[in-house]
Amino acid sequence: MGLFLSTAFGFPTVLFTPMLIVVLGYWIFVVVGAADTETLDSVDADGDVAGLSAVLSKAGLGRVPVTVALTMLICVAWFVSMMGSIVTSLIETTSAPMLWALGAVVLLIALIAAWAVTSGVVMGLQRFLPKRKGDSKHELVGRTCLIRIGEASEDFGQAEITTAGGAAISIPVRTTGGEVLSVGSTALIFDHDAADDHFLVTAFDPALDPGRH
Repeated sequence: MGLFLSTAFGFPTVLFTPMLIVVLGYWIFVVVGAADTETLDSVDADGDVAGLSAVLSKAGLGRVPVTVALTMLICVAWFVSMMGSIVTSLIETTSAPMLWALGAVVLLIALIAAWAVTSGVVMGLQRFLPKRKGDSKHELVGRTCLIRIGEASEDFGQAEITTAGGAAISIPVRTTGGEVLSVGSTALIFDHDAADDHFLVTAFDPALDPGRH
């Protein structure tokens, strides 16, 4: 037990141990229904991935939810770091520079192994996973949104809409025919003006939403 604790909270494993604790806590919340597996997934108004989703996508890990990819990366990095630290502890040396150098080598190996293993698992799962995509501007037409930041008119308007990935994004909206929509009201997106890059909206009664019946 002493070896386990000293290794888990020694360099370089200590860099991953707090992350592992957070990951374990997060998945406990997921199991009890208090969190969602796509909590960290995000897309922009064009439906393109953004934030951590974009970073992991460039690293070849974008076919699974961000939380799943991060969990795999952290778990593999922690495990490899633990094993590497135990192996290097067998080297009989009291030289601080040597110990730090060995720790740095273990850290590098852990990071490379974490990416390689996670990338391999993701690639293996691709054939079983449905294509993940966000909402393009065209796909937002026909959906409802909430007016934010004052009123929406022919000259100005901002609305909030939730994408397929569960992210809330702000989009520019305009009305037609002199219609004015108050803040907090529900609006229906009926067109997209590509020239000025904004959405055309009109008043919508939530009671008419077929999904509510």
